[in-house]
Amino acid sequence: MGFAYAYSFILTNLDWDAIEIEAWFRMRALVEEKIKDAKLGAALRHLPSGFATVNRTWMWSAFIALNISTWLQSLCRLDAGRHGRAHGKRLRRELIVVPARVLHHTRTLVLRVAPEHRDGVFADAWSTLGAMASYAGP
Repeated sequence: MGFAYAYSFILTNLDWDAIEIEAWFRMRALVEEKIKDAKLGAALRHLPSGFATVNRTWMWSAFIALNISTWLQSLCRLDAGRHGRAHGKRLRRELIVVPARVLHHTRTLVLRVAPEHRDGVFADAWSTLGAMASYAGP
């Protein structure tokens, strides 16, 4: 695996230590990435509206969707390892909108997933959540 090095510069009038400025800048970039994800993958693309109540509703919807996305990524370990950080679009494609059939067989619930999703992210998430459920008990 090769490494890529890149140089960047930050122009600022802040009178802080260089390490503090870089940490602040990186945190700001993460926040902006979350806002972009909320616009493209959640309800923020509907803003602004002419009504304050509608804007408030869409904002809370986007906030809840972003938190559910983050929790789901943490539970399924999508934010670490080989999969990398997932955005809302990828999360929907690989975890939420997966074609499957739910069956009842001998009083048990059986999930039959489409062949293209039997390996990979969905299978890893399914086994992780199954292990958590069996650990928690009935």
